[in-house]
Parts: sequence; C-alpha cells; structure tokens
Amino acid sequence: MNKNSFCKVFSIFLITVLTVCAFNTGLSVPVMAASGDEAETAEEEIDPRHLQFVGRLYAVVTRQMHADEEEKLELARSLKGGISAAYNVLFRFYFSDEYRKLGQSDEQFVEDLYTGCRGMYADEGGKYYYVSKLEEGYSRYLVFKEFISSNDFVDLCRDYNITVEMPLLLDDEEHPYGMTCIGDDYYDLDEYGDLDWCYAGAAKHVRCINEEFYNCDTPFYIFADIDNCYIMIFRGSVYQWELDKIYPMSCGKPGSSTPRGEFEVTGKLPFFYSHGSLCYYATQWNGPYYFHSVTYNYNGTIQNPTLGAHISAGCIRLDIDVAEWIYDNIPEGTCVKTI
Repeated sequence: MNKNSFCKVFSIFLITVLTVCAFNTGLSVPVMAASGDEAETAEEEIDPRHLQFVGRLYAVVTRQMHADEEEKLELARSLKGGISAAYNVLFRFYFSDEYRKLGQSDEQFVEDLYTGCRGMYADEGGKYYYVSKLEEGYSRYLVFKEFISSNDFVDLCRDYNITVEMPLLLDDEEHPYGMTCIGDDYYDLDEYGDLDWCYAGAAKHVRCINEEFYNCDTPFYIFADIDNCYIMIFRGSVYQWELDKIYPMSCGKPGSSTPRGEFEVTGKLPFFYSHGSLCYYATQWNGPYYFHSVTYNYNGTIQNPTLGAHISAGCIRLDIDVAEWIYDNIPEGTCVKTI
C-alpha cells in the first residue's frame, strides 16, 4: 500500500472512531448551521448527563430498548434550554403515540410518572391520591402537570445537570434567589432553590403581548392576572415588549370583583383613607380603582399584609415597595389590561 492510500484509509478509520465515540459518550457532535447562502459546520457539545436523562425516558416511559439515535441527540441537545426544555421532553414522551399504544392503566400511568418525572418509585399514598384524581375525571395532562410542578422534578433536573434557575425578567432585584419557568408557569425560587411563589400562566401572557401586537403610548404596559393574583410590568414598545417585573397582588373579593378589561393610568395619590384603612402610593387606573399598598392602620402599622388572595374592595393591593415603584415610575397614559 502506497503512502497516499494508507493516509486515506487511516483518515476514514479515524473519522469513524470519533463519530462512534461522539454518539456513545455524548462528546462533541458536528451539526450543520446555515448562515445566508453559506453553510458551515459548528461543534455543539452534548452533556453526557442530558443523554442519560433522555435515554432513561425511552426505557421507563415508552419501553423502547433501541432509541432512534438522531431523535435522542436532538432531545438531548434541547436540554441546554434548562428546566423548561426538560418539561417539553417529558411531555413529548408521556403524550406520544408510542406511549398511547402501550395502553397503560391509570395506575400504571401514575407509576410511570413517578419514575420518569421524579426518579423514584411510587409510594402507596401518593399513588392512591393521583389514581383517585384520574377516576374523578382529572385529565392525564393535569396530573402530569402536578408531577412537573414539584420540587422532586426540580431535584431530578439538578441530578442530570439541567439548569433550573432561568433569566426571565429585565429587573430581577426583587427576586433574590432567582426564578424558573416550568411549562407556562413562572416560579420564584427560595433560598434552598426550591419552588416558591407560582405565577400561573405567566409565560402565556409574555407570548400574548407580542403575538397580539399590544401597543401603548408610554414605554410601559401593565398586565394584572385577576384569577391568579399577580401583576406583570412590561417595558418596550409594540412587538418588542420585555417583562421587567412580576409581583404577587391581592384583588377584589366575591361581590366586589376587580373589573376586567383595558384601561390606562389616569392619576395618583400619595395616600388615602378608606373603610378604616390607610393605603399608600395609589395609582389610579379605572375610576375608583387603584394600584396601592397593602392596608395599614391609621397609626401607620400594617393592618393586612396578605397578598395572593381575593380580599379587597376591588382595588389591587401590592407590597408597599412595589406600589411606591409604580407610583414613582409609571406615567399617566400607561395601558393597563386586567384579565
């Protein structure tokens, strides 16, 4: 064999070995990325733990002993997107045609959720609880969502080197331990990295404001989710809104519901008295309805600090620091949408 032939054979052998190693160990895998009229090869690292996360789902969920390698790599790559991507991957398995064809009973479905979403075997009490929910008419998706919205799922993601904390806000100073997004829900994290306050459906609102071309004459837009008791403050302009702040709130009790619709900021009061309560930093958005602090006694002590509940006479109550920020920074004419 001449020198040129030997070099050619050796090069083919080396490429084959490197490719096999990449697919089996999660090392760098070359992928094609197009830019304009040119296509260039870029190396993308796949975390071996991400490959293991996906591989176990084939085994414990869809019972596929021989996974499609391209699909497996695609799913593993997606896990760079963090815990939200892990949610999407799990959804893809539990609601796939392959899983439906298994015809699993409700009891087996719950057991599969324990192993796939929490990395543990089902305990009898927990299994009974979830099977009972399914028998009462809960959809499998709602039960799946409960499994995903748990600290066990957060711990599982950490075990597989999947990022939990995510950058969700322009200003996250008021969320000292960070935030995360699971499905359509945003969560505060506590000092231990566990799930804390839930802002249910917040991700849908973030998509909606740009997809539906909301516009405002000021660089702010305020959403207030009445059902789930939180306020979102966006900064930007039409089709370029970014979520700046998100906070829990309290709003109207039954019989004194907070009105829903589209409004705008029309005035401000440094404080006012109402029904034996003192309210600070009031920003008017619809006639007698204001954003303002939680209620205080007339001597300045806190009367009712409750947030996340339907307890007011229709106004939106906020932590006093949040109410003060809105009072100081949100200009008149700012659009307010209560939903």
